[in-house]
Amino acid sequence: MSDVIFTILAIAMLLTIVSLLVPLAERLRLPHTVLLAVAGLGLGLWTSWISAHADFDGLLRDAVRGLQHMELGTDLFLLLFLPPLLFTAGLTIDVRRLIDEMSAVLLLAIVAVLVCIVGVAGVVHLATGSDILVCLLVGTIVSTTDPAAVIGIFRDVGAPKRLSILAEGESLLNDAVAIASFGFIMELLVSRFSPELGTAPLAEATAPILAVVEDFLGGVVFGFVLARVAMVILPRLGESDTAISSVTVSLAYLSYIVADHYLGVSGVVAVVVAALTVAAYGPTHLHPRQWTALRQIWRQLDFWSNCLIFVLASMVAAQFLPQITWLYVWGLLAVVVGAMLARTLVVFGMLPLLELLRLVQPVDRHYKAILVWGGLRGAVTIVLAMVVAADTRLPAGVREFTAELATLFVLFTLLVNATTLGLLMRAMGLNKLSRLEVALRDRVLALSRVNVQRQLRQIIREHNERVVGLDVDPASAGDAEIESPPAELALQLDERVMVGLLTLCTQEKELYLDLFEQQTLSRRMVAILSARADRLIDAVRDRGAEGYLEVVQSFTRPHFSFRLGLWLQRRFAFDGLLKEWLADRFEVLMVSQDVLAELAAFNLNSVADLLGADAEARLDAMVKDRQELVARSLKALSLQYPGYAESIRDRQLERAAIRFEAAEYARRLQESIISREVYADLRRQLNARRKGVARRPTLDLGLELAGMIARVPLFAALDGAAVREVSRRLRPLVAMPGEKIVAKGGPPDAMYFIAAGEVEVHVGEITVTLKEGDFFGEMGLLESRPRNADVFASGYCHLLVLYRKDFNELLEERPNVRAEIEAVAARRMSEAPAAS
Repeated sequence: MSDVIFTILAIAMLLTIVSLLVPLAERLRLPHTVLLAVAGLGLGLWTSWISAHADFDGLLRDAVRGLQHMELGTDLFLLLFLPPLLFTAGLTIDVRRLIDEMSAVLLLAIVAVLVCIVGVAGVVHLATGSDILVCLLVGTIVSTTDPAAVIGIFRDVGAPKRLSILAEGESLLNDAVAIASFGFIMELLVSRFSPELGTAPLAEATAPILAVVEDFLGGVVFGFVLARVAMVILPRLGESDTAISSVTVSLAYLSYIVADHYLGVSGVVAVVVAALTVAAYGPTHLHPRQWTALRQIWRQLDFWSNCLIFVLASMVAAQFLPQITWLYVWGLLAVVVGAMLARTLVVFGMLPLLELLRLVQPVDRHYKAILVWGGLRGAVTIVLAMVVAADTRLPAGVREFTAELATLFVLFTLLVNATTLGLLMRAMGLNKLSRLEVALRDRVLALSRVNVQRQLRQIIREHNERVVGLDVDPASAGDAEIESPPAELALQLDERVMVGLLTLCTQEKELYLDLFEQQTLSRRMVAILSARADRLIDAVRDRGAEGYLEVVQSFTRPHFSFRLGLWLQRRFAFDGLLKEWLADRFEVLMVSQDVLAELAAFNLNSVADLLGADAEARLDAMVKDRQELVARSLKALSLQYPGYAESIRDRQLERAAIRFEAAEYARRLQESIISREVYADLRRQLNARRKGVARRPTLDLGLELAGMIARVPLFAALDGAAVREVSRRLRPLVAMPGEKIVAKGGPPDAMYFIAAGEVEVHVGEITVTLKEGDFFGEMGLLESRPRNADVFASGYCHLLVLYRKDFNELLEERPNVRAEIEAVAARRMSEAPAAS
């Protein structure tokens, strides 16, 4: 019988075993990988026992043959398992939240990896006397982390979402850094032990900085380009979920193989960047159902890869466990000490520096302890260990020492760290409800009991009236009173407001997700708005109402993309990024306006009974302040771009109409009023309309220019040809809140017309406010003298700029415009000091 048959039999057996371990892991409250390691060790010992008994034959011996054949194929581990592991990790991460926490993630992913490599190598070298390059290779292998257990702990104890992002981002990026370091150290060792097989002379390998940078940047560019090509293909595959999944599987392997073996750049970085690109663009290019199906398929591939790697590696480890010498015992202890010291140094020593610099939000010391002790090693470490074990270019002693030490450390973190994470959590009290949570729980229970009693009384009353004709007086039974909480559990107003804010922020996120499920909100928008809700939740947990208000205010401040788009528009007349930001801003404000209205009603109907009237009033005031902030911002934008605002509103109404029609068709089908064929035809028509409204209207700043000019009284009397002539000379400019538009003493190079917004003119101790339709800067041009005032934008302000050359030509061509400008200038001179 062919070995392929034996291998398939072994894989089928393994998949059954690892699947049965899933409910067992949930019952024992252990990470699944712990039981996988135990099962692998058991299978390894069992295969050894079966092989030793020649009289044992049949199905089990054939399965053992298949397992042994799989063990011999460890040279394929890197190519077969690494791309799906890395791609899944990148596909499931929240890219927007990752960017928010990038400072801390880079610290943990890059600095922590390098510290771990050096720390582990140094301690192992001192403890075992092994070659320092071999010790460095061990350090690179064990510096990768598996965040699954830590994320599970954070989720169980209700830790801030950003801590899970830290763990996920660290795992994803440090895999890339560690694997790049692994490849470099491997080349050094190969060059030392087998110069004729090395890909580069040792002298060249010892000066790798430029080569590493080129590999990294090459991997970034290639991974991004290939993923963008895939994102062009995916929406054109129709409704086929299987075809979409197949293209992404191809993307994962192509990005790794082509980058690594044909282009000579980092395949690992290419896979990671490709996955992050799909995670960022996929939700906006695919139907929500398709995106959900795609992520589910990749979770399945990740499950298979993880399970097979852990079981097979543990089986290999079981073969050499009986032959472990004191060298490996000392080496394992050295790796444990070096890795723990390095991680402690980074988390408790370097992370606080970022907190002091306000690059990251403070992390509670208890969570830091979880991050240190929860630095488990997983599938990527196993893959790298198996790659070393199968690389015949290295001496057998080096291969055995490195692979066995790395595998033993993985087993140690799984059997010691993972199993004691729960104990550590309980020791620090993270498993206990806080006083606030206990009080809230008891309040919910009391309210629930009262509501249940009321409903039961109503049912009994209706039953008696219907069956025996009794007329029961509703007041006869009375209403149960809600028990007052014990004094030690009574919450202060600020505490109840904090609970209410957490409830409202969580409800806000659920509303965004509901809109997405109803297909009235794009994936791009739900990603932006959900990330905002997560930031609000984290801020409330950290700093209460003060943190909530700070984050709400930050939503009004200019984002980096706006600043960049504004700079590009001013310097190079490229307005693509600015238009994208303005369009996003429109949609975010409109959706926020609707959701905040629902939050206000939710606060009144659901939060008031739970937290009290005084807390409800505070929360209502905070929601109303936020509504006012959104309304002002939306009004300002709508005045500046009325046509686009109307298009966005029409689009939202059309989406709502489609949602209502879809529900109506589904009801008619359920009532058998229409056949399934008619329903399918109606759904096809709805899908066509849905695709039409999925494309956001294009914001054309040029088309809005005429509207801006029309709002300036100076140009109101101009005919169409004159407006076009003026439009040719005027340049639109967006000023940010507080921006200095004109500086005192500056050159008189232009005058400005206010199309929307307000500016403040500071002349000595005098402040003059100019509004929509006003203009400034004309006196400097008329009199050719430096500016004698500072002009600041009061908020987002849209201006029309007329530069000196165009100013002179326009005034020559349009005497009436010159006369009006000179009249205003003369009036300003007579009323107050010059304002420009």
